[in-house]
Amino acid sequence: MAKRAEFAGMDLLTAFGGEESSRKEISVGDIQPNPEQPRIFGREEVSDLTESMRRLGLIEPIVVRRAGKKFQIVAGERRYQAAKILGWKSIAAVETDASEDRCYEMALAENEKRKSLNPWEVGRAIQYLRKEKKKTAEEVAKLLGYTERYVKQLSSIARLDQKSVGDLLRSGREASVKNLETLLKKKEGRGGETISPRKVPDRVILDLKSLPSKTKDLFLRDLSTLKKKYGIR
Repeated sequence: MAKRAEFAGMDLLTAFGGEESSRKEISVGDIQPNPEQPRIFGREEVSDLTESMRRLGLIEPIVVRRAGKKFQIVAGERRYQAAKILGWKSIAAVETDASEDRCYEMALAENEKRKSLNPWEVGRAIQYLRKEKKKTAEEVAKLLGYTERYVKQLSSIARLDQKSVGDLLRSGREASVKNLETLLKKKEGRGGETISPRKVPDRVILDLKSLPSKTKDLFLRDLSTLKKKYGIR
Protein backbone atom coordinates (compact mmCIF):
# COMPACT_ATOMS: atom_id res chain seq x y z
CA MET A 1 0.00 0.00 0.00
CA ALA A 2 1.27 3.46 -0.80
CA LYS A 3 2.17 5.65 2.14
CA ARG A 4 -0.53 8.15 2.95
CA ALA A 5 2.10 10.87 3.20
CA GLU A 6 2.75 10.45 -0.53
CA PHE A 7 -0.76 11.47 -1.61
CA ALA A 8 -1.43 14.88 -3.12
CA GLY A 9 -4.15 17.15 -1.70
CA MET A 10 -7.13 15.65 -3.55
CA ASP A 11 -5.78 12.14 -3.13
CA LEU A 12 -5.84 12.57 0.63
CA LEU A 13 -9.58 11.98 0.48
CA THR A 14 -9.11 8.63 -1.21
CA ALA A 15 -6.18 7.70 1.03
CA PHE A 16 -8.17 8.35 4.18
CA GLY A 17 -11.39 6.80 2.97
CA GLY A 18 -13.37 10.04 3.10
CA GLU A 19 -16.30 11.01 0.92
CA GLU A 20 -15.93 14.08 -1.25
CA SER A 21 -18.22 16.37 -3.19
CA SER A 22 -17.28 17.71 -6.58
CA ARG A 23 -14.79 20.51 -6.95
CA LYS A 24 -16.47 23.88 -6.48
CA GLU A 25 -15.72 27.54 -5.94
CA ILE A 26 -16.08 28.70 -2.33
CA SER A 27 -16.06 32.32 -1.19
CA VAL A 28 -12.76 33.19 0.46
CA GLY A 29 -14.75 34.99 3.16
CA ASP A 30 -16.48 31.73 4.09
CA ILE A 31 -13.21 29.92 4.76
CA GLN A 32 -11.27 29.88 8.02
CA PRO A 33 -7.87 28.38 8.91
CA ASN A 34 -7.62 25.33 11.13
CA PRO A 35 -6.55 26.42 14.65
CA GLU A 36 -4.97 22.97 15.12
CA GLN A 37 -2.89 23.26 11.95
CA PRO A 38 0.31 21.20 12.51
CA ARG A 39 2.45 23.87 10.85
CA ILE A 40 3.73 26.51 13.28
CA PHE A 41 6.64 28.23 11.53
CA GLY A 42 6.42 29.95 8.14
CA ARG A 43 2.62 29.82 7.81
CA GLU A 44 2.56 33.39 6.56
CA GLU A 45 5.55 33.05 4.23
CA VAL A 46 3.64 32.79 0.96
CA SER A 47 5.37 35.31 -1.31
CA ASP A 48 6.73 32.58 -3.61
CA LEU A 49 3.35 30.87 -3.81
CA THR A 50 1.55 34.20 -4.36
CA GLU A 51 3.66 34.97 -7.40
CA SER A 52 3.12 31.48 -8.79
CA MET A 53 -0.64 31.70 -8.33
CA ARG A 54 -0.66 35.17 -9.87
CA ARG A 55 0.90 33.76 -13.05
CA LEU A 56 -0.54 30.27 -13.22
CA GLY A 57 -3.67 30.36 -11.10
CA LEU A 58 -4.54 27.62 -8.60
CA ILE A 59 -3.20 24.30 -9.86
CA GLU A 60 -4.50 22.18 -7.00
CA PRO A 61 -7.72 22.95 -5.07
CA ILE A 62 -7.68 23.22 -1.30
CA VAL A 63 -9.50 20.65 0.85
CA VAL A 64 -12.08 21.87 3.37
CA ARG A 65 -14.63 20.54 5.82
CA ARG A 66 -17.84 22.26 6.85
CA ALA A 67 -17.72 23.97 10.26
CA GLY A 68 -21.13 25.46 10.98
CA LYS A 69 -21.87 28.05 8.31
CA LYS A 70 -18.19 28.30 7.40
CA PHE A 71 -15.60 25.97 5.91
CA GLN A 72 -12.44 24.98 7.77
CA ILE A 73 -9.25 24.25 5.86
CA VAL A 74 -8.00 20.67 5.95
CA ALA A 75 -5.21 21.08 3.39
CA GLY A 76 -4.00 24.16 1.56
CA GLU A 77 -3.77 26.99 4.09
CA ARG A 78 -0.86 28.66 2.26
CA ARG A 79 -2.84 28.57 -0.98
CA TYR A 80 -5.73 30.18 0.89
CA GLN A 81 -3.46 32.88 2.35
CA ALA A 82 -2.00 33.59 -1.10
CA ALA A 83 -5.51 33.88 -2.57
CA LYS A 84 -6.38 36.48 0.07
CA ILE A 85 -3.26 38.51 -0.76
CA LEU A 86 -4.18 38.37 -4.44
CA GLY A 87 -7.64 39.64 -3.63
CA TRP A 88 -9.46 36.59 -4.96
CA LYS A 89 -13.16 36.49 -4.08
CA SER A 90 -13.36 32.70 -4.28
CA ILE A 91 -11.09 29.68 -4.48
CA ALA A 92 -11.48 26.16 -5.87
CA ALA A 93 -12.03 23.62 -3.11
CA VAL A 94 -13.03 20.02 -2.48
CA GLU A 95 -15.21 19.39 0.56
CA THR A 96 -14.79 16.32 2.73
CA ASP A 97 -17.14 14.95 5.34
CA ALA A 98 -14.31 13.34 7.32
CA SER A 99 -14.37 13.78 11.11
CA GLU A 100 -12.35 16.48 12.84
CA ASP A 101 -9.83 13.91 14.07
CA ARG A 102 -9.49 12.41 10.60
CA CYS A 103 -9.03 15.85 9.10
CA TYR A 104 -6.16 16.52 11.49
CA GLU A 105 -4.44 13.36 10.29
CA MET A 106 -5.03 14.43 6.70
CA ALA A 107 -3.55 17.88 7.37
CA LEU A 108 -0.48 16.30 8.98
CA ALA A 109 -0.01 13.86 6.10
CA GLU A 110 -0.45 16.62 3.50
CA ASN A 111 2.08 18.91 5.20
CA GLU A 112 4.55 16.09 5.66
CA LYS A 113 4.17 15.06 2.01
CA ARG A 114 5.20 18.55 0.98
CA LYS A 115 8.03 18.53 3.53
CA SER A 116 6.70 21.83 4.85
CA LEU A 117 7.04 20.84 8.50
CA ASN A 118 10.26 20.74 10.46
CA PRO A 119 10.90 17.74 12.75
CA TRP A 120 9.73 19.67 15.85
CA GLU A 121 6.38 20.47 14.23
CA VAL A 122 5.95 16.85 13.20
CA GLY A 123 6.89 15.81 16.73
CA ARG A 124 4.23 18.11 18.22
CA ALA A 125 1.63 16.64 15.91
CA ILE A 126 2.72 13.12 16.84
CA GLN A 127 2.47 13.99 20.54
CA TYR A 128 -1.02 15.38 19.99
CA LEU A 129 -2.15 12.23 18.21
CA ARG A 130 -0.62 9.94 20.81
CA LYS A 131 -1.66 11.79 23.96
CA GLU A 132 -4.91 13.50 23.01
CA LYS A 133 -6.24 11.07 20.41
CA LYS A 134 -4.77 7.92 22.00
CA LYS A 135 -3.02 6.79 18.82
CA THR A 136 -0.28 4.21 19.17
CA ALA A 137 3.22 4.76 17.81
CA GLU A 138 2.47 2.03 15.27
CA GLU A 139 -0.67 3.81 14.03
CA VAL A 140 1.15 7.12 13.65
CA ALA A 141 4.06 5.37 11.91
CA LYS A 142 1.66 3.94 9.33
CA LEU A 143 0.04 7.34 8.83
CA LEU A 144 3.34 9.03 8.02
CA GLY A 145 5.22 6.13 6.51
CA TYR A 146 7.82 6.22 9.29
CA THR A 147 9.31 3.57 11.53
CA GLU A 148 8.03 3.40 15.11
CA ARG A 149 11.52 4.26 16.33
CA TYR A 150 11.55 7.48 14.29
CA VAL A 151 8.06 8.38 15.52
CA LYS A 152 9.24 8.07 19.13
CA GLN A 153 12.38 10.06 18.32
CA LEU A 154 10.34 12.94 16.88
CA SER A 155 7.92 12.76 19.79
CA SER A 156 10.78 13.30 22.24
CA ILE A 157 12.00 16.33 20.27
CA ALA A 158 8.58 17.91 20.83
CA ARG A 159 9.50 18.43 24.49
CA LEU A 160 11.31 21.56 23.32
CA ASP A 161 9.34 24.78 23.70
CA GLN A 162 8.42 26.92 20.69
CA LYS A 163 10.69 29.82 21.72
CA SER A 164 13.78 27.60 21.83
CA VAL A 165 13.06 26.26 18.35
CA GLY A 166 12.36 29.77 17.09
CA ASP A 167 15.67 30.99 18.51
CA LEU A 168 17.44 28.13 16.76
CA LEU A 169 15.91 29.12 13.41
CA ARG A 170 16.63 32.82 13.92
CA SER A 171 20.27 31.97 14.57
CA GLY A 172 20.45 30.61 11.04
CA ARG A 173 20.74 26.98 12.03
CA GLU A 174 18.55 24.32 10.46
CA ALA A 175 15.83 22.70 12.57
CA SER A 176 17.20 19.25 11.77
CA VAL A 177 16.70 16.22 13.98
CA LYS A 178 20.37 16.34 14.98
CA ASN A 179 20.31 20.04 15.92
CA LEU A 180 17.03 19.69 17.78
CA GLU A 181 18.23 16.66 19.75
CA THR A 182 21.41 18.54 20.67
CA LEU A 183 19.33 21.51 21.81
CA LEU A 184 17.04 19.23 23.83
CA LYS A 185 19.98 17.62 25.61
CA LYS A 186 21.36 21.06 26.43
CA LYS A 187 17.99 22.28 27.74
CA GLU A 188 17.55 19.18 29.87
CA GLY A 189 21.10 19.18 31.12
CA ARG A 190 22.09 16.02 29.29
CA GLY A 191 25.09 15.45 27.07
CA GLY A 192 28.45 17.16 27.31
CA GLU A 193 28.65 16.53 31.02
CA THR A 194 32.07 16.69 32.59
CA ILE A 195 33.20 13.26 33.66
CA SER A 196 34.56 13.23 37.18
CA PRO A 197 38.22 12.30 37.32
CA ARG A 198 38.74 8.66 38.13
CA LYS A 199 39.77 8.06 41.70
CA VAL A 200 43.09 6.30 41.85
CA PRO A 201 42.50 3.09 43.81
CA ASP A 202 44.65 2.19 46.73
CA ARG A 203 47.44 -0.22 45.99
CA VAL A 204 46.53 -3.82 46.84
CA ILE A 205 49.24 -6.18 47.97
CA LEU A 206 48.61 -9.90 47.80
CA ASP A 207 50.69 -12.44 49.65
CA LEU A 208 50.71 -15.59 47.55
CA LYS A 209 53.46 -17.39 49.44
CA SER A 210 51.04 -19.64 51.29
CA LEU A 211 49.33 -20.81 48.11
CA PRO A 212 50.25 -24.13 46.50
CA SER A 213 52.45 -23.67 43.46
CA LYS A 214 49.79 -24.85 40.98
CA THR A 215 47.10 -22.62 42.49
CA LYS A 216 49.44 -19.61 42.44
CA ASP A 217 50.31 -20.20 38.77
CA LEU A 218 46.62 -20.42 37.82
CA PHE A 219 45.85 -17.26 39.78
CA LEU A 220 48.70 -15.29 38.17
CA ARG A 221 47.63 -16.45 34.71
CA ASP A 222 44.03 -15.32 35.31
CA LEU A 223 45.25 -12.06 36.80
CA SER A 224 47.40 -11.39 33.76
CA THR A 225 44.40 -11.94 31.49
CA LEU A 226 42.26 -9.54 33.54
CA LYS A 227 44.98 -6.89 33.56
CA LYS A 228 45.22 -6.97 29.76
CA LYS A 229 41.43 -6.93 29.35
CA TYR A 230 40.76 -3.98 31.69
CA GLY A 231 44.03 -2.10 31.40
CA ILE A 232 45.05 -2.71 34.98
CA ARG A 233 48.61 -1.92 35.90
